[in-house]
Amino acid sequence: MEALEALWRLPAGSRALVTLLALGAEKVIVAARNKQEVDKAVKELDDKFGAGRAIGISADLSTKDGRSIVLDAVASQLEGKLHVLVNNVGTNIRKPVHECSEDEYTRMLDLNVTCTFELTRALTETLWASKASIVNVASVAGLQSSGTGCVYAMTKGAVIQFTRALACEWGGKGVRVNCVCPWMTYTPLLREAVAKDRSQVEKAESWTPLGRLAEPEEPASAVVFLCLPAARYITGQTIATDGGLTAQGFQGPCVLPNV
Repeated sequence: MEALEALWRLPAGSRALVTLLALGAEKVIVAARNKQEVDKAVKELDDKFGAGRAIGISADLSTKDGRSIVLDAVASQLEGKLHVLVNNVGTNIRKPVHECSEDEYTRMLDLNVTCTFELTRALTETLWASKASIVNVASVAGLQSSGTGCVYAMTKGAVIQFTRALACEWGGKGVRVNCVCPWMTYTPLLREAVAKDRSQVEKAESWTPLGRLAEPEEPASAVVFLCLPAARYITGQTIATDGGLTAQGFQGPCVLPNV
């Protein structure tokens, strides 16, 4: 992979992607609200690649102040050069729409949509200058009903359409914009729940043509591919890393119980 600088926003369970990106990056900024997760990711990268490869930032990216911290780091630590932006931040409060409060709705909208839009917009000139690759991480919930509840599905659908429209707007600048939509993935939290009750995921596995849920490295690999020169003619696309779920169709209830 050509030398590049990457900015990765880290939710729990996504360190696999940070590691894969670091294989081809001179530096990676790991930015997330959870300082413990950030520190853990940076330590893993330091152990694998040597100190200084990863830059950890603890910031709430749903706020203007939090985004300003990241922008300052891009300017100072990456000398204003950014070749890859991976927008992977979000939350879900799984409730039927009539039970969702205004605060819960606003929280999901801020994290799942506004955060991606505002950080991308703030980095416009930097991304143009580098002819960067942007990968937005959404969800199969943005493609079809998949048990997540309406608000989450709506926000992820917005990210998918933002991806398509921005790919058209910024194509002339040499910037590629794509989207990855995972299905249920074995994050640490899910593994913890499964250890207590295996039946929590058996139905989800039965709804998936490949018969299993994803390992973190699998959606991560799709994101990394979209950042590579091999994908240089791919833009405006959405890849579902879902084991065939969207091809077959979701067979569960409209709102799944919380795991």
